[in-house]
Amino acid sequence: MGLAVFFGKYLSTWICGTGNTLPELMISLMNLESKTGICGNLILNSLNQIFAFAGAGFVYSILHGAAPGVGFSKAGKSRHRFTFLIGAVVITLGFSPFLDLTYRLNEWLLIEGSTLHTLAASLEAEVARITQALLQMETSKEFLATLVAVAVLPAICEEWFFRGTLQSIFSKWSGNIHIGIWVSAILFSTIHFQFFGFLPRLLLGAGFGYMVAASGSLWPAVLGHFVNNGVTVFAAWWFGPEWIAEGMNPGEGSLGLSEAIATGLGAASIIGSVWWLKGKTKPLKVHSQQPGPQEW
Repeated sequence: MGLAVFFGKYLSTWICGTGNTLPELMISLMNLESKTGICGNLILNSLNQIFAFAGAGFVYSILHGAAPGVGFSKAGKSRHRFTFLIGAVVITLGFSPFLDLTYRLNEWLLIEGSTLHTLAASLEAEVARITQALLQMETSKEFLATLVAVAVLPAICEEWFFRGTLQSIFSKWSGNIHIGIWVSAILFSTIHFQFFGFLPRLLLGAGFGYMVAASGSLWPAVLGHFVNNGVTVFAAWWFGPEWIAEGMNPGEGSLGLSEAIATGLGAASIIGSVWWLKGKTKPLKVHSQQPGPQEW
């Protein structure tokens, strides 16, 4: 993260014109009403993904070499990887209605008026402000830059770190793939500092983890992650500021027949995809300090 700030200061000055000093950079980053501030945030976010998440994943992959569950290693991958890629897209899209439901549940569990709820609400408001600013795209160049920074790089870099590194570490330490999946998913959700969305992101991260475990490849999780983030970017580009303002808070609005139908269709697509992929799953081994290898 330090490297991202170091190089980001020079890159954002060169590309965005944010200023030559760190204080000038910070002032520009906080000014989300300007193109300069948005440009600087996109560059800092992209460099942070590359240096912090992909960097850690790359080092771990170098240290441990080609092994099942480590980075983009082909060791132990299923021969049905293309099928898993299709399944990842269907499952991710099918999960969209549940993001709304779990967001509402998450906010309800924090108890309105409590200190934790107040803190979470303030963090959520700040993240929403930044997200809405980044999704204000007027040109095709801005759309492509946002798509790379918000969807492409997070999909590759975060999956490399959380599913291709941390999941492997915790699975080996515990000798249990489920512990590895859920601990890495908890950390994945926590690091975003959006506590109204903690449960939705936790379940999404666990889903990506099981995709990796079932397919023996990181790519289905990368594609699912890209679809989840990319749909938001495409929708913001297509529908414009009105959609952004109305759609950023899934906890607002009432639940009706259309939401129930969407949830039912989503559940059916997830169950159908899991059933379809079940026979194509290739068990992997977790080599831990426990006696004998444990199956994933």
